[in-house]
Amino acid sequence: MTLPPEQPTDGELLTAVLAGQREKFAEIVQRYQSPLLRLAMSRLGRQQEAEDAVQQTFLNAFRWLDTYDSRYSFRTWLWTILINNCNRLHQRSARRAETEVGDSPVIQFQADDAAAEPLAAMITAERHEHVRRLLTELTPSQAEAVRLRFFGQMKFQEIADSLGCTLPAAKARVRKGMIRLTELLSASTLSAGRVGDLIDD
Repeated sequence: MTLPPEQPTDGELLTAVLAGQREKFAEIVQRYQSPLLRLAMSRLGRQQEAEDAVQQTFLNAFRWLDTYDSRYSFRTWLWTILINNCNRLHQRSARRAETEVGDSPVIQFQADDAAAEPLAAMITAERHEHVRRLLTELTPSQAEAVRLRFFGQMKFQEIADSLGCTLPAAKARVRKGMIRLTELLSASTLSAGRVGDLIDD
């Protein structure tokens, strides 16, 4: 993430927090809340569960901050905590779904622009939900890599670090995942040429 010169780096904020300026952690939350929520939504699909996962991620990060190794990317560390929280929530929801009968939950998305037209917000929500459903058709490793790349906006090396794989493997997972998404979109009512538009929304 490129920051304006006047803003402190992640490292500076973390040093301040560890030195006792606990209020500085709020700046970390503000900096990463939106991208973490996008990634959580792409994995969980439910607004409330996604928000819970993000909140738990920040709580865990604050609690375990003294274990963070500054030789590595803080963002990668934070994203890894989120992935683990999302996986736990997803497994819990899957177990609950086995014992409950009901309609699928309504997916709600918050428009980035509060003044956005209702129709535009609805179309954006439908696109996100469509891509989220298609991601379930990929292998778990491919889906996770694609989510990190396009919803988490992570670099390939960060994806590799987060998933515990090599850089070539991370690139291959994203590439194969995108090829599969293109195939799935080609077979659906949407044009395959809109893959990038859908994921970048």
